[in-house]
Amino acid sequence: MQIHSEGVPSISKLFDMVTSVTPSAVTTFSTTLRSSNTAEPYEGKVTNQWATEKKARQALEEYCHIGKDSFADKHFGISSSKEDNRTKSLYAAAAYRMIQDASPSEVLALREAPTRAFSLALNMGSLSARDVIDAARNRCSSYSGSNDDNNNRAGLYPSDDPLWGRSSEGSLSDVIEWREYHRLLADRSSKLQEESEQGATSGSEKIQSGDPREAGTVQYWRWKDQHLVRYLTWPAGKNYDEKKDGAHPAILLVHGFAASAEQWGRLVYSLREQNIGNDTMPPIFALDLLGFGHSEKPGLSYTQYLWESQIVDFAVEVMEATPLVMVGNSIGGGLSAGAAASLGKKICKGLVLCNTAGILEDPETYTGYTFEKKEDGSSKFGGANSFNSHTDAAFEGNPNEAPYSPVPVVGRNALDLFGKGIIQLIYPQIDKRLSLIYGNKLENADAAAVYAIQQSAMHPGSANVIGSGQKLAPNRPLNEILVDAADDKDESGFNVLVIMGLNDRVSSPQVAQSRAELFARLNPGQVIVDAIADAGHCPHDEQPKLVASSLLKWLDKI
Repeated sequence: MQIHSEGVPSISKLFDMVTSVTPSAVTTFSTTLRSSNTAEPYEGKVTNQWATEKKARQALEEYCHIGKDSFADKHFGISSSKEDNRTKSLYAAAAYRMIQDASPSEVLALREAPTRAFSLALNMGSLSARDVIDAARNRCSSYSGSNDDNNNRAGLYPSDDPLWGRSSEGSLSDVIEWREYHRLLADRSSKLQEESEQGATSGSEKIQSGDPREAGTVQYWRWKDQHLVRYLTWPAGKNYDEKKDGAHPAILLVHGFAASAEQWGRLVYSLREQNIGNDTMPPIFALDLLGFGHSEKPGLSYTQYLWESQIVDFAVEVMEATPLVMVGNSIGGGLSAGAAASLGKKICKGLVLCNTAGILEDPETYTGYTFEKKEDGSSKFGGANSFNSHTDAAFEGNPNEAPYSPVPVVGRNALDLFGKGIIQLIYPQIDKRLSLIYGNKLENADAAAVYAIQQSAMHPGSANVIGSGQKLAPNRPLNEILVDAADDKDESGFNVLVIMGLNDRVSSPQVAQSRAELFARLNPGQVIVDAIADAGHCPHDEQPKLVASSLLKWLDKI
């Protein structure tokens, strides 16, 4: 019997099929703003040279033969960055900045070379996890000793956590083990969600107190088709109609350092409770930044532009470039502002910044982009002096700023050790420190909030995330991002609501008051400040009712 078939579609046919189901807003976005490009460092090299099975296997064997340092220096050096067009994304430029005056083996994270080289091939199926583990255990040439196990000559185990450094084979093994850990964590959450009425977050497993929360639905997304990212969703109200005049845009919530999407449950509850009469709340999303919460913590060099790119991609790929408002706390506020500048005002309709991080200069004396100069007026560090903005300079790797300097003497091993030290120091004190941060409402610093932070801190890869703080690129001031970078041809700036908890015990009440006053003068008419006396660094979780009320009133005005 002959079975008739049209055969496998051609590449052009497949492309047409994908295009036909892609929302027009997504297609339009990718061709609008320069900063909309979120390309990874070395993305061209990885996709063009190591995505197929043959090429990926060849790269794996080469890695095992020459070791991670030689592999990194050969494939992730200056020449590779130039071939990959270093200015095409802020994320890539920030990474390439680190290798301008140092070799990749000196500055990349301990596991970065194998993570960047093989993550895509693993997710595409060009490489299997079993083959990579076998290569790490039995085929690398840098073993320091022998092991009686013929199937594990290197003596590698999932529980390995050396205090100082990591071998080539160990780094390769960790790529697999860390991915698998977070996959199993995601599977567990999904199963809990199916079987339990309590929810599938870390906090749902602990006793909750204080203001009530609304548990979101746990979902997952692979950023860059590689790294597993958890996010929570809350559906729109039954009377919500996005096409109706006056309908509020969707809401995207972005947490701060060491926190997670779980920290927004109280604010969501208050928003929906105060809107219950109309039941017109828009859909709400909250994501875990890479390296935090239940998201993967791959062995990369983390910078603010990595996280900004993740937020932009989430808004486009998951939220399908629908109009949205971003709400960010602490570093999540600064990251949201940077991501908003990349999304532009057609997508990002406004920002709510809760005790936000980020450079904020006095609006009356702010003069735009400047850099340190020598007596003859040239750049102290030999860079170009023709940039019109901090964003322009960031696209070129900030050549007028001090170049990235590797850790002297002890090298990059010290960064992981530093991260481990911080975790060991802070972990036993998380409940006490959270009580200090939530000093205005201690009952909200409950066991659920504590456990969510504790669990994330102990995930594999967390130490590297903390150690990467030394690698952050120079920040763009909020003065530029919120006002001048809102759109290429729109100088009116973003609509911004600044929620400032004045009793901020992280930065200090004096700093909180000073920043509230500066924000009030930043862009009158576009930037509105709501200072809350009885709130601290996380006002959305400490005083959710007050923040929800302020946010809803502001939404009605924009």
